[in-house]
Amino acid sequence: MIVYGDHKRSESAQQLQEATIQLAQSLGRMSRGIQRHAALVGLFVSVSELVQGLADADFKARGVDTNSPSQQQGANLLVGLAAEVAKSWRSGFGVDGDIAPRLLQMLAALDCKAEVLTGSAEGYAHYALYPESYLGAAQGSGLDANTCVIGIRSIGLGLAAMVAAALGAPAPISLRPIGHPFRRHVKADPRLIDAWRNEPSARFAVVDEGPGLSGSSIHAVVTWLRDLGIETGCIHLFPSHSGEPGAEASQDIRETWARCRKHVALTFDRTFPESTRIPALRDWVAEAVGRPELRLTEISGGAWRTFHYTDDRRWPPSARCTERRKFLASAGQDRWYVKFVGLGETGMRKIRAATMLHQAGFGSQVVGLCHGFLVERWNDGTTMDQRPLPRQRLVAELTRYLAWRATNLRTHEPGASLSALARMAVHNASEALGENQAARLRTWFSKPTPPQVLERVEIDGRLHPWEFLVGSDGALIKTDAVDHCRGHDLIGCQPIEWDIAGTCAEYGLSESEAATLIGGMPDRVDAGLIGYFEPCYLAFQLGLWSLAAQAESGGEKARLTKTANRYQAGLRRFLDKAGA
Repeated sequence: MIVYGDHKRSESAQQLQEATIQLAQSLGRMSRGIQRHAALVGLFVSVSELVQGLADADFKARGVDTNSPSQQQGANLLVGLAAEVAKSWRSGFGVDGDIAPRLLQMLAALDCKAEVLTGSAEGYAHYALYPESYLGAAQGSGLDANTCVIGIRSIGLGLAAMVAAALGAPAPISLRPIGHPFRRHVKADPRLIDAWRNEPSARFAVVDEGPGLSGSSIHAVVTWLRDLGIETGCIHLFPSHSGEPGAEASQDIRETWARCRKHVALTFDRTFPESTRIPALRDWVAEAVGRPELRLTEISGGAWRTFHYTDDRRWPPSARCTERRKFLASAGQDRWYVKFVGLGETGMRKIRAATMLHQAGFGSQVVGLCHGFLVERWNDGTTMDQRPLPRQRLVAELTRYLAWRATNLRTHEPGASLSALARMAVHNASEALGENQAARLRTWFSKPTPPQVLERVEIDGRLHPWEFLVGSDGALIKTDAVDHCRGHDLIGCQPIEWDIAGTCAEYGLSESEAATLIGGMPDRVDAGLIGYFEPCYLAFQLGLWSLAAQAESGGEKARLTKTANRYQAGLRRFLDKAGA
């Protein structure tokens, strides 16, 4: 099933440089504590995105990865910033004032004439991966300064700088494995490792946030090193989790993974443990809400359902392996919702959207952003699947909500193209319904002239009844309303017609109800685009819940399978209705 995607955007390197310089200068005006540390890590993440973008531009121009002066310049800057992060982290966020002046000078000296491709790193944006975790992994690795640190771009370059800073090693080199996602290979100048090749005591650290579905990027770098005469015993891997490569890993990749020594990045809880001088999440939230006696209860992985449902037989499905980390914070009778929304600018964008949603009456009160975690007032409303609204009120509330998003959350951020959505729909239909049905859908997409996408918005993307809370006055509060357009999936930001198509599918709107919804939008809505999105929405939801079901067992698997089957039936009905 096709579900996941990675949205890159072309940006001016000079504008990114100017923004990071402003962020760096603002640190000097901040007092010591979690907010300054978060801003420092945000600076590190932003500069990492800029430097990896410049490295990729260099790779594109040369055709191979080299240790060019510009790449050395960027890597040295990242190690310097990583050392600043390490100093703040080890002190328990007890550092204030400006960063080292030489780092500002190095940042200003970067050659930023090019356009670069950038995108939010998955780990920083979705999976609560903190760069500080790699400091801990490096400290416990037993490696020393005689280590060639190699970062796999994109996120691996910044993470490698963390490892190098912790070891006192030279600035890392970086590689961009290319080719088929499950069969990557490296094109790089062998002289990149000349300083270590003939040194018997040298070690090689390969750093990335993987392994993913195949582990092929890490394997490509290890293969490149072995082809240059480096013994496997000298190669150390720094992954972000202790699991094996995913289902697409070849036997060769699995053997490589088993033979190399691994130093897994610490989990979030071990990076900021309760038992040390480093303030932990409970301390961050307690400071934000002004309640030192605060308690935290983790509600990730679908555990949030126990607070909204009295009977687990009524639980909605949960894609637990991809859910963001989330907690319930409580102090006396007061409660707050604490959810990971992303480091750096990713988190800042989401808190701005969450604040706007609250001010418009669609979201909970926002308390603050604590180093990647959004803190909001907990809402005790009843989920809409347990307290359905009368149809007229339902359509009116959904119309009001989507009209607000269409007006206030317009964006230039990228999303999947219409052709990519069609390919996804056909592929998922083939897996679920068979090739004959997929061929019918392919023919259907080929007949109409594809509509134009003129303007995108930050769509909601998840309009299921259990995603809404019904207040005592019958008003709807939308939960998790800032994440799905920036999730780790294919869809991204789309025209408001995507959410209209989703609403029609989720609630089985009649023609007159759909007309009321469409008529309530602030601008003209393209009915052809809604029609185009209908099978795409159904196929995407089918893939999403099918993949989640494959990773589960027992009652959770049954819930997920039932949900996937509902979208499969909807897609089949669409094909029959369309006469495709």
